[in-house]
Amino acid sequence: MAGNTKQDRMPYFIYLYEQRILAQNIDGHIIDIGGYDTQERGISWLLDGNKEHGEGLASEQDALDNIAGNIDFLFLDGQFTSLPDLSADYGDRLETASAKQIVLNELSDNG
Repeated sequence: MAGNTKQDRMPYFIYLYEQRILAQNIDGHIIDIGGYDTQERGISWLLDGNKEHGEGLASEQDALDNIAGNIDFLFLDGQFTSLPDLSADYGDRLETASAKQIVLNELSDNG
């Protein structure tokens, strides 16, 4: 495919469910990439693989937006390569979870 300079864009979903941060790829595989906690001062979160974190977020949607801003394709692709698929464990239970769709550029350093 010489001459193809178009970047491939990969869609993912990020979920907050039962204190866990989950990601789902286009193939439907689900992985656990970190945890979050809700306290009086807001929501805090931590990604297991790269120790990115956030705190003091007012809502789950704010937390998802903040998490999305700290994830790039190389990180997420590596997590899908190394972590077990949990789709059998979570499957339909994510229908009511807070979610955000993100699209990451494969060839980009920073989404």
